[in-house]
Amino acid sequence: MTKGRMNMHRNILAVAAFAAMFGVGTAQASGFNGGYVGGQIGGASYDIDASVSGVGSLSGLSGTGVTGGIFAGYGGVSDGGVYGGIEIDAQAEDADATVSINGEGTAGVEARHSYGVTGRIGGLVSDNVLVYGLLGYQQTEVRSSVRGPGFVNGSDTDRINGPRIGAGVEVQRDTGWFMRGEVSYTAYSSESYGDLEIDPGATRVQFGLGYRF
Repeated sequence: MTKGRMNMHRNILAVAAFAAMFGVGTAQASGFNGGYVGGQIGGASYDIDASVSGVGSLSGLSGTGVTGGIFAGYGGVSDGGVYGGIEIDAQAEDADATVSINGEGTAGVEARHSYGVTGRIGGLVSDNVLVYGLLGYQQTEVRSSVRGPGFVNGSDTDRINGPRIGAGVEVQRDTGWFMRGEVSYTAYSSESYGDLEIDPGATRVQFGLGYRF
């Protein structure tokens, strides 16, 4: 999961570049108050610490895939220019990872759906550009499996949960539409499935389009 945290810092630069590209030449007075809805798409990278009974720790259990979904929230800017709000999201994901167990079997994890609630707090860089931090809680449905002679073979679908942190940049247009980019990291709780124990974390980079009303 250390790799996931390093990737998050690197991806913040991509998010900032995205915001700068769309923010130039846009002018609008405070337009970040109120409710909003939107959709987003991006990539998810899972780094998983895993172990199998009788074998020990496994290396190389990581996977990437597409993530995308919808979000809705409400927020506002104080007289001092501080933004605060809350948001819910629902995502579909297709990240999966499979690793060999000493050439005698396989262990795998597949992410399917993710849901979360997140607080956003930040400040205005200009009248139409908002920079914010993320702090929330995410739940993801995963399917884990272990197969091979000498193991308790099986698979199970379960939900893993954990805190989510991150950062984002949002650019408001004068028509009510806005664009944003976010990078976040979720540290999930560990789970056991037969002989397989996983301790996953996920980095997500997403770009979204929404409408504020």
